[in-house]
Amino acid sequence: MIPRILFISLFVLTAACNHPVQRKVTPAFYYWKQTWNGNVKEQGYVQQLPAKRLYIKLFDVDVDEVTKAPVPVAIFRQSAPLPANVDIVPVVFLMNEVWAHPDTALAGKVAKLMAELCDRTPGMHIPEIQLDCDWTERSRDAYFSFIKQIKQTPFFQQRCISATIRMYQVKYAVRTGIPPVDKGLLMCYNMGDLRKPGAHNSILDPEVMESYLGEHRVARYPLPLDIALPLFEWSVLFRNDIGYAGILRNVGETELQNAALFAPGPPHLYTVQQDTLLNGYPLKKGNVIRRETIDPLTLESSAKLVAKQLPTKDPVIIFYHLDSLTLQNYPLDELQKIIRFFN
Repeated sequence: MIPRILFISLFVLTAACNHPVQRKVTPAFYYWKQTWNGNVKEQGYVQQLPAKRLYIKLFDVDVDEVTKAPVPVAIFRQSAPLPANVDIVPVVFLMNEVWAHPDTALAGKVAKLMAELCDRTPGMHIPEIQLDCDWTERSRDAYFSFIKQIKQTPFFQQRCISATIRMYQVKYAVRTGIPPVDKGLLMCYNMGDLRKPGAHNSILDPEVMESYLGEHRVARYPLPLDIALPLFEWSVLFRNDIGYAGILRNVGETELQNAALFAPGPPHLYTVQQDTLLNGYPLKKGNVIRRETIDPLTLESSAKLVAKQLPTKDPVIIFYHLDSLTLQNYPLDELQKIIRFFN
């Protein structure tokens, strides 16, 4: 005979499995460019998705080469009205290098600049502020101390504070720690080894994603999690002598299809045939360019994988990022389909 309490527990568990809780999903975009100019295509995607939030990077915090002190760079400029009826989430990106020499005044300086930038747009509704940093086991104490300090500043008080969470920070949560914030934003991209040569995809690979998130790690993570999915692509350069040599920001499919300059080899790999200067990049014969893109099926399978684990009842699903050229590769109905996976 099954004890009554155990029977009830089994019944509730079975019912929950057969009838999952309906989520209230909030669609959103990241905006990671330095200037908002009211691009028509970008505005259209915001309105028709429809996106309810726009996560805007206001500035980066980097280390000054001379003073070695943390300084704000790439400060956001607004040259056109932001979308109406869309909540704005200010984001600051903090380079991990700033924690090598912690500045006790940094929290106050960051909060002050964020407040000043947000005050330039009266009436902006800011339900959340996000901190973006790829912290490590070594830098976590300094970063977490910074978070505790900034939460006490007037601009941050009484607001939801979120922090970006990388895949490895979920898998190795005990070592990397849990940031002292209200919720996390799981970045479902940049999960592979960008510097490793070969025909792999470092942006998004469902098998690699499974290796990070297996064993129900998302469900067990001790913070509520929103989800960010990638809408971007890039070309990665490998030189004969030094290996990984960086990302070619303005070299795409059109340039790589030039048979006089490139010989296609294994999937997504292109070998330079002659010394040339391409869009400002000096290329040498024998250099290899790996083209990394995300096809709809890969994006869908990855979204389904994380959606199965996600326990958050009201998640924000953010596409990175809102860029008119990139959006040409992602029809609106495909993005709407992705959002439905989380309902």
